[in-house]
Amino acid sequence: LLPRFGEVLGKGDAMWRALSVIENDVVVFLDADSEGFGPHFACGLAGPLVCGHTGIEYVKAFYRRPLKLGEETLPEGGGRVTELTVRPLFNLFYPELSGMIQPLAGEYAGRRTALERMPFFTGYGVETGLLIDLFNEIGLNAIAQVDLEERVHRNQSLASLSQMSFAIIQVVMQRLQEKSR
Repeated sequence: LLPRFGEVLGKGDAMWRALSVIENDVVVFLDADSEGFGPHFACGLAGPLVCGHTGIEYVKAFYRRPLKLGEETLPEGGGRVTELTVRPLFNLFYPELSGMIQPLAGEYAGRRTALERMPFFTGYGVETGLLIDLFNEIGLNAIAQVDLEERVHRNQSLASLSQMSFAIIQVVMQRLQEKSR
């Protein structure tokens, strides 16, 4: 899509390009690379946007995050970047967003008109950037959260998590700098 913009530069860029061909009013983005993925993910995310919840423009998923260690699965402990990077940054700089249960969830939905007005970061910061930008543009009352029960991710190495955290910190710092904070 949109080859005039060159090579696709990651998830956020692919999502932004997809908006150029979507005609529906509601757009659902899903990370389908986890255990337990099913149709309830799309239906649950679209629900608040299509079932008469006035004023809702964006919906974020949340779920329990078990931690899979080889053959063993612990009941909690997933979402390490959320807990060690995003939550502290939001508590400090965006306390209104501190109630977001899974701010890095890759499952979300929005009204196409709202999403088309947003920039999309190209790397790991796409979810954080969208959440901050939508909060600034449409306000907290237009953002909903839905419980999708449980999501078991494949675990990444500490080095990969460090790269992810760094990219997210860059997004937050860029948004703060733009607001002279």
